[in-house]
Amino acid sequence: MAERRAPQKSGEKLAFLLALVPYLIDQARVTVAEAAAHFGVTPAQMREYVTYLTATGDPGAEGLYQHDGLFDIDWDDFDERDVIRFRAAPLQQRPRFSAREAAALLAGLQSVAALPEFAERPEIGQLMAKLARGSASTVTPLAVHPTAVDPLRTIVAAAVAGRERLRIDYVTSKGERELREVDPLRLESIDDVWYLRGWSLSRDAERTFRLDRMASAEPIGPAAAHPASTAPGELFRGDADDLRVTVGMPASALGLLHDFLGPEDEVVYSGDQAVVTIPLAHEGMIGRLAARLAGVGSITAPEHARRTAAEWARAALAAAGETPAPA
Repeated sequence: MAERRAPQKSGEKLAFLLALVPYLIDQARVTVAEAAAHFGVTPAQMREYVTYLTATGDPGAEGLYQHDGLFDIDWDDFDERDVIRFRAAPLQQRPRFSAREAAALLAGLQSVAALPEFAERPEIGQLMAKLARGSASTVTPLAVHPTAVDPLRTIVAAAVAGRERLRIDYVTSKGERELREVDPLRLESIDDVWYLRGWSLSRDAERTFRLDRMASAEPIGPAAAHPASTAPGELFRGDADDLRVTVGMPASALGLLHDFLGPEDEVVYSGDQAVVTIPLAHEGMIGRLAARLAGVGSITAPEHARRTAAEWARAALAAAGETPAPA
C-alpha cells in the first residue's frame, strides 16, 4: 500500500511555493526529478505543485485573474518529457538591490567565502552571481580580493571550533621569535589580515596574534575556559602595550569612532574640535580607522601610523583602478 501523506498546511504550502517560483525562473529549464531532489520531495509531489502554480498568478490592479496574469508552462515538455519550463511568469515588479546594497553584500560574501568552514560551499558563489544580476544598476566595482584558504588558518579555525589549546611559533612586533601556548577565543579578519584572539598562558591575559606572523601552529590538547574582554563582532580592544593613535576631528563627528572609543579613552576638546587618543591592538586596524575619518578628520600621530594610513589609501585607490597622487 502506498504511504499516505499528511495534508500540508496552507502556510507551509505558501512558503514552499514562494521558494519554488524563483528557483524555476532562475533554472529556466529543469526536470521534475531535479526539482524534486532540490526541494526534498517526490517527483509526484513536484508535479502536483507545478500544476497548482498554473492556476495562480498576478490578479492585477482590479483583482481579476486574466490569462496573461497566470503562470504558464510548456505543457508538451511537462507531460511528455517531465521538464518544467515557464513560458510566462507574471512577476513584473521584482525586488531589486541598489548598486550600493549589492556591492556591500558581495563584499561581505567574499569575506565569508574566505573562511575555512565556507570555502567549499558552492551556494556562496551562486548567491554572489544572483546578486550581481539582480541589482537595480551596475554593481559598484569592489576592492575585495578573494584569498585562498591556507593550511595554517585551517588549523587555527579548527582549534577555535574544537576548543583546543595551540602552541604557536610566533614573531612579535619587535621581531622576537617566541613559542607561545594560547587558548583560542576567536578568529577574525580585518582588511584582509587574519587575527587570532586568545588567552596567552605566558602573559595570563587576552592577546591578539596575527596569523601572518605565525611560523606554525600545533594543537596540544583541550583549552581552558577564560573570560573574554571583547565580545564577538566588536573591534579588538587594545592591551596596555598596544599602539596609541592620535586623531583630530570635529567634535560633532565623534560618533564615527564609536566602535573604537572606550569609556577610558582620552578625548580633549578645543572649541568645536576634538583630539582623541585611541589604543589599537594591531596596525591592521589603521586602515579601518582611516576609512572612518575620510573627509572628516585625520591621524596626527605617531608618524608611522600616518604613513600606514597613507599606504592603505594608495592601495585602495590602486585596487579601484584609480591612480594615487604622488606621496
